[in-house]
Amino acid sequence: MMYLVIDACFGGTGIRDKYNGGYIKPNDLPLSNNTIITLKEWLTKYNNEFFEGYSDIVEINKLDNEGIKILLEISKELNNTAKIEYFSDAKTKLLQSN
Repeated sequence: MMYLVIDACFGGTGIRDKYNGGYIKPNDLPLSNNTIITLKEWLTKYNNEFFEGYSDIVEINKLDNEGIKILLEISKELNNTAKIEYFSDAKTKLLQSN
């Protein structure tokens, strides 16, 4: 069983190993190209908000909801072989786990 955290922390890949630390490259997991592209696009948008100082709470909520959808898709693609949590970098808290 893998234990992963989906987060948009600046400089990360979007997928963190919860217990061993460090980020996992999306291409190292059996994920579809569409999911990897969606993850990278989401990271770019989240990083843009980072540079804006996380000042737009409506956009942050939208991005966090998008991140949770990505979590669900990754969980599905990993055939539920991973325990996955979502961490909101902007809110600095865990929002959901599966």
